[in-house]
Amino acid sequence: MTRKGLRAMATVMAVMLAAVLGGCAGNGGNTNSTTSSTGTTNSTTNAATTPGTAQNGENEEDKSSWVSDKPIEVSIMLSDSPSQPLKNDAPSHQEIFKKTNVKLNIQIVPAGSYTDKKNIVLGTNNFTDIIYIPNTSDIVTYGEAGIFEPLTQYINEETMPNFYKFWQQYPEMKKYLLNGELYAFPVVARNESANGFGPVIRKDLLEKHNIATPQTFEELLDALTKLKEIYPDSIPWTGRKGTNQLLKTSCYMLGSGYGDNGIYYDHDLKQYVFGPASENFKAVLDYFSRAYKAGVLDPEFATTTSETMESKLCSGRSFFYLDNSGFGQNYTKTIQKLEGYEDAVFQVLPIPENSFGQRRATAYATELPGRFYALNASAKNKEEIIKFIDWMYSPEGSDISNYGVEGYSFEYDENGEPQFIKEYVMQFKDAQPSDYYAIYADLGITKLDWCLWACNTETWFKIQKLDGNWTEIADEYWDIINSDEAYVQPMIMPSFTSEEAERIQDILVDVNTMLEQEYNKYIMGEVAIDNWDNVIAKCEQMGIRELEQIYNDAEARVNAQ
Repeated sequence: MTRKGLRAMATVMAVMLAAVLGGCAGNGGNTNSTTSSTGTTNSTTNAATTPGTAQNGENEEDKSSWVSDKPIEVSIMLSDSPSQPLKNDAPSHQEIFKKTNVKLNIQIVPAGSYTDKKNIVLGTNNFTDIIYIPNTSDIVTYGEAGIFEPLTQYINEETMPNFYKFWQQYPEMKKYLLNGELYAFPVVARNESANGFGPVIRKDLLEKHNIATPQTFEELLDALTKLKEIYPDSIPWTGRKGTNQLLKTSCYMLGSGYGDNGIYYDHDLKQYVFGPASENFKAVLDYFSRAYKAGVLDPEFATTTSETMESKLCSGRSFFYLDNSGFGQNYTKTIQKLEGYEDAVFQVLPIPENSFGQRRATAYATELPGRFYALNASAKNKEEIIKFIDWMYSPEGSDISNYGVEGYSFEYDENGEPQFIKEYVMQFKDAQPSDYYAIYADLGITKLDWCLWACNTETWFKIQKLDGNWTEIADEYWDIINSDEAYVQPMIMPSFTSEEAERIQDILVDVNTMLEQEYNKYIMGEVAIDNWDNVIAKCEQMGIRELEQIYNDAEARVNAQ
């Protein structure tokens, strides 16, 4: 971002800060309470109230993993999740305190407003000791603005032995460098099974109405149109998080791509492409437009939320979504509790063929999931925080931040592997939206919480196989996913020079500001799809081909090393 852009952003953010910031600590400062997505306050509680914890680091147990002789507090800004509500002083957080002498102060921000609040606190350099960064875009934007601590100085076997092992194990991490410097620590996945965005449909309705399982996206649209005719008051296809998420989840399958901000790696073309400025993007818009016109696509697609998507799917009003396909198993469990829906089943479809004859989809990363944490350059106790972060990458840190408290929620088996305790797990057998999300929330564990070597599917599978909630539907789901050759692993974007990063940001801000005003017009049929050529031309005038060249040149540079 240019200095002029930073000054302009800072001016705007300063005006908004008082109304929106809501008590977020600045320059490594801390507060004593946080607001959850439900609007309730999570206040600090006595750390001794949970089994296996100690208050203020006062205990006679092994202190070998302490990072400080005196208790220190570290504030972390995280995005809340409707599926896994966050809380302060969760059992794992208290156990972390016991093991490291670091007291966590989680600043919880509702998921729907996280992007806005993140932009404000970063734009005004008024943020917590550690802040969650959802993707590399913020690293490009703010990496060299002086607000994030440069991290390469710590990446060695002596200072960060646990993280250094991963740095050696995954050389592709070097793609996270900006002009040769690392500005955020990446989350590393632990024993992850690969699913991802996928089409999920009410399988029972297809069978009930003798509708063949769709093999192509055209057949899928036909099937949803038939269901709309049968159930005229329904909204067959719903989603969450508005237009951006619709594009993010669907574009690659339909023959173009979107990534997080329009630029994505096309595995068929073997190059980076700015999806909205490609010819194939018109086919994506055309598909959405026809679905909207037929009454298939949610008329509120531009303003949907996670809560509205779940409500429509679990009440029987909607039959299809294209997003995290794993949600479907939770939706099945919920809807089957309704009278008349005992046989309802949401199941993922094998990826259909698009209009270009392709079957393709991007799985979730099984090694580096694309979640990051940046350290505030103004944070106090940086030396201790670096040691603490490294401990989070250790086996002990990972076990606690994925399984909770030994003897309370998990124990080690004869092979030294952590296993959940059945008596603890059974308390959540019938919890909503799922047993495993309820356990994650209760313990404060896994990748949506403060966790750097993070589980998701490993703990999910263990919980459901322990409490009896693992079903034939789950077996079928994973059989479909594991046998579908359409899925590819996501590409880690290359590292950039400071000049490239600044130019990328300048182009993307202007282009995406313009595009955000255009997408819905075409999806809703207000403007003919053929006119998208004019939008592509405007993108080109704004430097989008230069952007693609920067990405592809950077990728070639990384590959040549």
